Amino acid sequence: MNTANLVEEINVFSEQKLKRKNDLKILLEMSFKNEKSVLLENLSFTAKYIRGLERVLKKGSMNPEISNIEQIKQDYTNNIKKSIDQIKELISFADTEVNSYFEEKYFKLTQEGFQSLSELLEDLEWTKMYFNRQKRRTTN
Repeated sequence: MNTANLVEEINVFSEQKLKRKNDLKILLEMSFKNEKSVLLENLSFTAKYIRGLERVLKKGSMNPEISNIEQIKQDYTNNIKKSIDQIKELISFADTEVNSYFEEKYFKLTQEGFQSLSELLEDLEWTKMYFNRQKRRTTN
């Protein structure tokens, strides 16, 4: 399957919620071309974990019963850094233009950079859920 079709399948699965389709396609291409599917799996797992932490942090700020909020924030920060490192490793196989683009779009410590990264991680979370569904279908 080509990556454009795969991205479209993931987009349909997400009910058209993907926001960074072209960049997700680049990550998928780098993964498949360079036999880095395990790295892509790890990245999509990290993204799903980060998104879960975001949900806990949003609820936790309103819930006084959650006592380990600082630990959750630290875990969130560490996993954001981890996801950036994983993305950098995947795109290290791409040309300098792609690397420069990702550096500018996702890795700058700005509000816009963080928002873009968050959207890409959301797309990667959908990717993880899509792959999980595919695995369940093949084992049943």
